[in-house]
Amino acid sequence: METKKPYTHFQVSTHSFIRTFHHSAEDKLFEWHRDKKERLVYVIYSGVGWKFQRDNQLPVLLISNQSTFRVKAEEYHRIIKGDDGPLVLYIEEK
Repeated sequence: METKKPYTHFQVSTHSFIRTFHHSAEDKLFEWHRDKKERLVYVIYSGVGWKFQRDNQLPVLLISNQSTFRVKAEEYHRIIKGDDGPLVLYIEEK
């Protein structure tokens, strides 16, 4: 059985992609996780209330066309679902 994802994925190139997270997705799909590769993340669009949180840190509000952050390989982190509208991220893997 395939695991349901809270986003749609569009591959831009070998090492970059766009993910659109949907506020209508179930809360339980937004889990703490680690990625195998380092990622540089650019927020293209953020609806109301979307946040990013690293392990042992407070959540940070994501702002359209302003927020960027780097996630190291194997670093625990999560996206906190917003109240309205999607979250669109451009992600480059290193």
